[in-house]
Amino acid sequence: MEELKTVLIAGGSGLIGKQLTKVFKERGYRVYKLSRNARKQGHVQWNPKTKQVDEKYLSRVNILVNLAGASIGDKNWSTKRKKELIDSRVESTEFLHEIAAKMPKLSYYVGASGVNCYDLNVDKVFTEEDAYGSDFLSTLVKDWEQASERFSAICPTLKLRIAMVLSNRGGSMNAMKRPVFFGLGSPIGPGTQYHPWIHIEDLCRMILFGIEQNLDGTYNAVAHCDTNKTMMKGIAKYMNRPFFMPSVPSFILTFFLGERASLVLSDLRVSNDKIKKAGFTFKYDQLNKALKALFSK
Repeated sequence: MEELKTVLIAGGSGLIGKQLTKVFKERGYRVYKLSRNARKQGHVQWNPKTKQVDEKYLSRVNILVNLAGASIGDKNWSTKRKKELIDSRVESTEFLHEIAAKMPKLSYYVGASGVNCYDLNVDKVFTEEDAYGSDFLSTLVKDWEQASERFSAICPTLKLRIAMVLSNRGGSMNAMKRPVFFGLGSPIGPGTQYHPWIHIEDLCRMILFGIEQNLDGTYNAVAHCDTNKTMMKGIAKYMNRPFFMPSVPSFILTFFLGERASLVLSDLRVSNDKIKKAGFTFKYDQLNKALKALFSK
């Protein structure tokens, strides 16, 4: 009888990690999660800061999925917070690379990345071949991806530049739903700015697809790009709430959020041609289809 493939997930307790764990198990994989507080079954103790890890299960690992990283949108980007955001991604990835030496069966690596790595150019649809931008997020993603690239000397390495993840269990959708729930549905900023997005189910399917097709390289994990106004209006429709308030001015967001306001004010369109040419088919490739699925649950 063939031995179960074993997956180790860093960041497995987050929004994507929880859903991905379920998908892997349904597919017949054995799953372990790296955790700083490993009290649950299947959790493996680690601390990238102190470079400590429980080595008990490392020799079993075939596939390493790295989703580790502090939340980009939770806190203002002070100098201290920026360092935390960088360290939680780059340092943890470098530590994973160190302990990969204790994974003799490692045959595939998936590294999360961000789609906010491109320059700001509203007249362009960006592909994976385009250069990094020069702002904070672009620099963060560049350093993060360079750390992941070190795995390419060991095994095929997939770097997914993940867009806004649509889920009914948290993340960006919670923030977008909150004002709509209180009857304050409106565009944020000009409303004409494009947001790349992906349904969480498609993201998990894409990770599985990459592993099973042995994809190597960098791919945009984007289902579609829609304007902020279209997205907010769609959410209001499915929540059966009004959508009539005037746009929230950009300067107000910048006043309260500082540099972090770029997460909702940046105008970004990104191509998904590369992953589709590799054979991946999106289940939710239109916003209406994705929102209908999310709000029906």
